[in-house]
Amino acid sequence: MIARVIILTGFILLYGFLFSAQEQKALVRDVTLDIALPVNFHKITSGYLKQLTAEMLFIQTSVFLGGVRPGTPPESYAEALGNNFEVMTSLYPRFIDPYYVCQGFLPHISQEAAAKANTILETGIAALPDDLILRFFHGSNFFLAMNEPLKGAKAFSEAAKLTNAPPLFGHLAALLSAQGGDIAAGLISLKIMLAGEKDEVVRARYQQEIVIFEQAIEVSKALEAYTNKHGVAPESLDQLVPAFIPQLPEIKDLFTLNYTPPTLTLQRPDKKKLSQQH
Repeated sequence: MIARVIILTGFILLYGFLFSAQEQKALVRDVTLDIALPVNFHKITSGYLKQLTAEMLFIQTSVFLGGVRPGTPPESYAEALGNNFEVMTSLYPRFIDPYYVCQGFLPHISQEAAAKANTILETGIAALPDDLILRFFHGSNFFLAMNEPLKGAKAFSEAAKLTNAPPLFGHLAALLSAQGGDIAAGLISLKIMLAGEKDEVVRARYQQEIVIFEQAIEVSKALEAYTNKHGVAPESLDQLVPAFIPQLPEIKDLFTLNYTPPTLTLQRPDKKKLSQQH
């Protein structure tokens, strides 16, 4: 009995030693990600094994991501990462895992990497058009990582047409339209959502937002009138008062009215900044 305990303890200690040695070796070793060959090459060489090839490439890429040394600049492997995800999803478009991993790593690197992620997600949306999560990833990247709210509004507007789409998609389409300067489109989206909403609490919120959007549109009309008369947009909204609008609306809390000549936008206030101010 004592001998068995000694032998077992020895095995445990040996395993711990080998595990630690392997871990230390991995920490000091530079891990690289090879760029996969073009998808057409894989399609020709893989034949009927495209799915297997895509899965093998996914495993290879996942192992790389799990072994990246702390402090490694993501920009150093962004191109290879984007290329590999594009190849594997083109080979096997219904392979859902790559889209999730891609979203977890690419969009946060740079605007270019986010654009690449959206190209990859579009492959998934084409293959799985009813997948709401892929739609959410796609629309979110436009305004969170690429600073293109109008494209995000378009993506969410299309997603909102799906029979199982949550109201969130339509609401985001409205908010992003206004954030991108198309306040009229945002107002239309809000009115459509109000017409189909039965929850009185939600209806009240939509009605409150509609009032704000309508106020912003009055300012937009005044801007247009000023520009038509003077041939140039005003430098500030104060120049509209009182000739083109009696007074500027007091829009606060829910939205902020922002003007960067010649564009007027309506967007949610930054809650972090508000909390710091208070």
